[in-house]
Amino acid sequence: MTKSVIELLQKPKVVGKKQVSPRGYFLEIYHPLVANNAKPGQFVTVQATELSARQPLQIVDTDLQRGTFSVLVEAYNRPTVELVELFAEGEELFNVEGPSGTPFPVEKYGTVLVVGHGWGAGANYPVAKALADAGNEVYVALVGGSRENIYCEKEYKELFGEDRVFVYTEDDEYGREGGAPQAVENFVNEVGTPDLVVFAGGAAVGEMVAEVTKAKGIKNISLVPTMMLCTSGLCLTCRVKVGDKMVQNCLEGPYLDGNAVDWKMVTFRNGYYWDLEKESLEYFVNKLLPKLKRKKQKAQKGE
Repeated sequence: MTKSVIELLQKPKVVGKKQVSPRGYFLEIYHPLVANNAKPGQFVTVQATELSARQPLQIVDTDLQRGTFSVLVEAYNRPTVELVELFAEGEELFNVEGPSGTPFPVEKYGTVLVVGHGWGAGANYPVAKALADAGNEVYVALVGGSRENIYCEKEYKELFGEDRVFVYTEDDEYGREGGAPQAVENFVNEVGTPDLVVFAGGAAVGEMVAEVTKAKGIKNISLVPTMMLCTSGLCLTCRVKVGDKMVQNCLEGPYLDGNAVDWKMVTFRNGYYWDLEKESLEYFVNKLLPKLKRKKQKAQKGE
């Protein structure tokens, strides 16, 4: 649906918010430019307020008629906690940039196993739909530390049927016991060797999945979760070594050749500033967040 210039220039706004786990929320954001142009595998960068840090988030779904897109936000750092704690339906965001990154290479591969670890299930959802539309035989493995880390199970089962969606939890609380590498191994043993494995989730898990796919000669396209600052290729924060070359993940990714990614480098670079991230989060939660909530309440009361 064609949008007017005035509609396209409106501030991005949260128009839907649904909590799906203790730390996980689906946000539907009004932004026609993103909704109309997003392709599977791309992401947006959200800046909640003028003083907020920028947070890359994978696009989970779009609604062209409403001019909206959806993201899965798992609250783990300052910008994600700020988003889910301070923004409700109807409230404007300072800025949303995107869609960014290279779309997933959708083509006819054959049999595809889509593996989502935690938040990766949301990231993979539009990719899985596009691969099915391209004529692939798509199966899905949803993996989490526990049941609360399993996302999009209902949506995947509605799309592909219960017999093609496998659920694994590492604590054996729900579904089958095991992690993402076990999900790939079991699929090979019980269903057959897929022509492609698509993975999204943490870097440490991505490395373990790549060990399995490399050993079995399976093509692997993985979302590589790197730190990003500018998300436009200028700061070089998101560089990833893929084979013998360095690539800028915000431009050439985030889905890259999982068998060629230097996962240890990704894990090291992601953890380099983790102590500072943790300190920033603790200060925000304990000092700033209560003040911001009180300020918001006063503004809503017109004080």
